[in-house]
Amino acid sequence: MTNEESKRIIDENAAMAVACTYNVLFTNDIVSGLALDAVEAIRKSPLCRFKTKQAVNKVEREQRKYEKTVNRAIGDKGAFFADANDVFLDDVRKHVEILYWSIKREFDKAGLEHSDTIAKLELARTLCDFACVQLDEMQSEVQARTRYLRRFTISYLRQTDLLKALNEAMQSLNIPCTVDLNSDDCLSAINILSVKLADADTIAKAISV
Repeated sequence: MTNEESKRIIDENAAMAVACTYNVLFTNDIVSGLALDAVEAIRKSPLCRFKTKQAVNKVEREQRKYEKTVNRAIGDKGAFFADANDVFLDDVRKHVEILYWSIKREFDKAGLEHSDTIAKLELARTLCDFACVQLDEMQSEVQARTRYLRRFTISYLRQTDLLKALNEAMQSLNIPCTVDLNSDDCLSAINILSVKLADADTIAKAISV
């Protein structure tokens, strides 16, 4: 293999790893923002009783832990990431909102009080679950692409503990009925959003700022 061929392979692999990492960071940042929005909404509502209060406090703690991990990872590129993330969020915000309203409609159909607040928490939980699965799949795809990336890992960015805290917060609400979030509207919304979150052009646009 010539030096030119080696350099090309290294450059291609580096670009793939960078794109994957930014994709995960952008999605996780959306999850973090939604988690904090849900915590704030619950604290201002009658839902913030003892068990739920403890649960949302844990959500906030786990979000802060993740934020510290990211700050360490991006180092002195914080300003660049913030600008890139704003561009990415502008492109996907509409689809996040569509998913929120799809979830809220299902809660409204079930006659739940404070459906707007509960929907915010479920939106954060749903997207956190999606983000964890997305990270696992993308990491595996990159590792399988070439032997040069077999040791590539971004598992330290996985929001496992935040997802656990969000699940516990939802369970603490003791919703008195079963709500089917596999409706056509919800599935369509999450499918469209998942495509947008992984769109190469959207990611490239964000990191080109």
